[in-house]
Amino acid sequence: MSTGRVTRGGDHMQDAGQTNTPETAPPPEGPRPEPGARAASEAAAAAVREALRSKRPAAAREQAAAALEAYGPDPDLYLLLGQAHVAEDEDDHDDEAERAYRRGLDAFPDHLALLTAYAELCRAADALDRPGRHARADRLMARVAELAPGSPEALRLSDPAPVWAAQPPTPRLSVSHTQRHDVRSALAAAPNLAEAARRADEEAGQHPYDLRLAIRAETLTAFLHPGRRLLLGQVRAPYLSVLAVLAVGAVALVPESAAPWSMWAGAAALLTLVPYRLLAVLESGARSRAVHRTPPLPEGAPEPASPLPPPPPPGARDFVLLGTALTLAVFAVVSPLALKYPADTSYPHYTATAPKTFRGAPLFSAVPVVDGVSSDMASLWTQALNAEGAFAYVYGDLADPDGPIGPAALVFGAVGDFRNTPDKALKGYELGLAESDSTIDGVWKPDPGPDGRRLRCVSYANDSETPGSRVACSWVDNGSYGTVVMNEPGLDHETATKAVRTALDAALLRDDRAL
Repeated sequence: MSTGRVTRGGDHMQDAGQTNTPETAPPPEGPRPEPGARAASEAAAAAVREALRSKRPAAAREQAAAALEAYGPDPDLYLLLGQAHVAEDEDDHDDEAERAYRRGLDAFPDHLALLTAYAELCRAADALDRPGRHARADRLMARVAELAPGSPEALRLSDPAPVWAAQPPTPRLSVSHTQRHDVRSALAAAPNLAEAARRADEEAGQHPYDLRLAIRAETLTAFLHPGRRLLLGQVRAPYLSVLAVLAVGAVALVPESAAPWSMWAGAAALLTLVPYRLLAVLESGARSRAVHRTPPLPEGAPEPASPLPPPPPPGARDFVLLGTALTLAVFAVVSPLALKYPADTSYPHYTATAPKTFRGAPLFSAVPVVDGVSSDMASLWTQALNAEGAFAYVYGDLADPDGPIGPAALVFGAVGDFRNTPDKALKGYELGLAESDSTIDGVWKPDPGPDGRRLRCVSYANDSETPGSRVACSWVDNGSYGTVVMNEPGLDHETATKAVRTALDAALLRDDRAL
């Protein structure tokens, strides 16, 4: 087998005794910059590596993105940008890391370091939370073994031990968990917030290279601003505050329990979660400011030990409180269904069935179960709905590395008695988007069809996508309710509406015998 030239981290390796025929020659490795630009790009990559070595991933990402913008595609910069996202150890950053690796491989498809890093990211992904990413690992590892058999990269990927096996047995705590623990401890040791902030800032000044101390100081200082002290309760007693919020949500749902399924009340209850969103923004801003105020370590200097003790992992009390909160959350969702008044059954009765394709994309996962099709991913939506008659269908080839990130389409909802459901129920998906990092760029409300099915559609995208990259249409009629999500850039209103109606006509089969 001919392997030809393989790129490893910007260097080149020629396999001895191997040549490429026109039929087996690898694709072009991407555009080659001018010598001057190449030198500037290499200098920028060195600066990014230094930022990563100094544990300043935010600065590393900024520098890598700026260099790519200034000097054009470079495999090392794409690799470093992805590694700077991976260093955050958060789901959103893992998504961004995948985008960086894939953009790099689009320009440099045989770059060994990019392929290896992407394979490791995919292998470490959770098979339930990120099934598509996890499924791509085998194909990427096979490609690395094909390009560079016996190389250190291929041997590392062939190790059957999982990526996390070399880590210590104690689970690594999230940055947010450590941040809140440090703030909570500082508040407990000081007579008031102002004194806690002063002490934290003083100690951070004494240890200028300690990022953890800087994060604590910036977080406490942020709480001193007017109106932000109200968020301290979520830090002092996090699980008890969750119980209080869910209790408010349950109270908001129960008075409307006479309605067939008061989803609009559930959406209103979600507004009680806004303080948690505000706290997350405050903490993220504090971490960003701490990174910028912490200087890089001197060349060759060892990383100093933090004077703060490691935060303890969650204990039994925490798990008991969290379990109670989750139980109350389930009650908040189920109570309208359990307490609604009896009613007659003169409404459309549908049987949900999964179409085999959606605009050409194959069925990937389904609940109710379809023979030969996995139910793991679809069950995440039906479990979230937690309603009788719930269904979910996921479409797309999630194992295709050249396909879109995530499913091509989702269809999820429930069949049952939805008479008198107000139009506000159709805004639930929009409310969720408003609390996310996505930007809504269009909302429209198609006319009801002959079956009286009401629709409300919204187009949106995240910061790395072009406007309108995704479309979601929620529907409700007397016998069904749900949402269709399409990950297909460039859909106009008419095409998206027609696609949704076609899918629902195929998925919802009416059984008039049940009337």
